Amino acid sequence: MEKFQLDEFSVAILPPATAYHPVDGRKYTLIMSTDETSSHLAIGYKYEVALLHSENKSMLTAEWKPRLGEYILSGKIHPGIEQSGDSNRSHHIQPEVAKAVSMIVKADKDLYSHVPWLLYAPIYIETESNIHKYKAIQFFGIPKQYLIL
Repeated sequence: MEKFQLDEFSVAILPPATAYHPVDGRKYTLIMSTDETSSHLAIGYKYEVALLHSENKSMLTAEWKPRLGEYILSGKIHPGIEQSGDSNRSHHIQPEVAKAVSMIVKADKDLYSHVPWLLYAPIYIETESNIHKYKAIQFFGIPKQYLIL
C-alpha cells in the first residue's frame, strides 16, 4: 500500500491500484471528521469498506466512469448520520463538498500527467440527505480548476 501524508490528510493507494492505473472504475473514499481536523482518502478498485461505516463523519465516494465517449468523475456525499437531518447543515454543505473534491483531485495529481484528458472531465456530485429538497446532483467544475488553485 502506497501512503502519502499531505498537509491535512492521509492518502492510501490500495493495491493492485497504482498512481496511474486503473482509470475506468477508479474509486475514491474520502472520510472527513466532523470537526475537520483529520481526513483520510483511499484510492483503489473498490470503495474502502472499513471507512464506509463511519457514523459521525462526512464521507465522499467518487468514481471515474465513461459516459457518452468521455470520462466523468461521479460522486456522492454522505453527511454523518447525526448531520443528515440537519436542514441548516444540508443547506450549507456546498463549500465542504468543494473542499473534498479539491482534496481528491490534488491527491491524485500524478494520474493527470499520465491521462491528461481527465483534466477536462466534468465532476458531478450527488448530495445525500434525509430531507428530499436537499438531495441534488451538482456540477463541481473540472479537475484542472482545482489544480490551478
